[in-house]
Parts: sequence; structure tokens; C-alpha cells
Amino acid sequence: MGTEFLEFETFAFMQFVSALVSAFIAERRSGLPLFWFIFGILFGPFAVAVALTAGRRCPHCESIIPKRATVCRHCSRETHF
Repeated sequence: MGTEFLEFETFAFMQFVSALVSAFIAERRSGLPLFWFIFGILFGPFAVAVALTAGRRCPHCESIIPKRATVCRHCSRETHF
């Protein structure tokens, strides 16, 4: 019982850390932190990888902006994608 519990505890800790990291990344990129926290709990490190690739860069100032943005909030220029 001891090693099985330790394995589960490690797995749960990794899922929780992944959820926190995903939520932090989403907050910095103007995403939905609660959604990304839940996504991180469910999918673990995979959620962190997805959170890092979510969004896109403005072609003018290279800031990370939401995928559906038509105007960059940093430089106020239109983005044509």
C-alpha cells in the first residue's frame, strides 16, 4: 500500500502543478485562468504545452495576443491574418 499511495500522491501533485502553471500562463496571455486550471488538472503537462502555444504574436510589435484579436492591445495596430 505504501508505494501505491506514493505513486498516486506524486501523480496528483504533478497534475496540480501543471494546473497552476497552465493558469499562470493563461493569465499572462489574457486567457481564462479558471478554464486552464481545470484543463491542467485533467490533462497535466499536456495542458502546459498547449497553454504555451495558445495565442499568436502581433506582426508589428511581437506581443502575444489572442487568436481572434483584430487589433493589438499593445501597439493598437490592426492584425491581418
